[in-house]
Amino acid sequence: MTPRPSPPAGRAAGFTLIEVLIALTIVGVALAAFARMTGQTAANAGYLAESSLAMLSADNALAELRIGTLPAPGVRVLDCPQGDLPLVCRVEILAAPQALRDVAVDVYDGRERNRRLAHLTTRLPEPRS
Repeated sequence: MTPRPSPPAGRAAGFTLIEVLIALTIVGVALAAFARMTGQTAANAGYLAESSLAMLSADNALAELRIGTLPAPGVRVLDCPQGDLPLVCRVEILAAPQALRDVAVDVYDGRERNRRLAHLTTRLPEPRS
């Protein structure tokens, strides 16, 4: 094994400008990807919290129908906030066979009424006369 020759006189050992720029570009791309991933994680956490609260609202609306008198078939829209999150519940009741009623609860964001956060369906017995 022969020893490595020393650099010629007048030329110092080190990185060239091109090598430094390439390294900075790679680091910049990696940092941008990390920042985007962090932002998406925060947004997903917020959406998950809203969806969980919306599912609680849908479950509450069904519980109210179970313990109360089941209204006639039709559509009702009511406010069903959870904490400081304004939510709107759309409850649809349809006639079903075998003395049952199909009940569907859709929960929408109170600020953006076209954004559905949760959907829950079940069948409940018709009230006895």
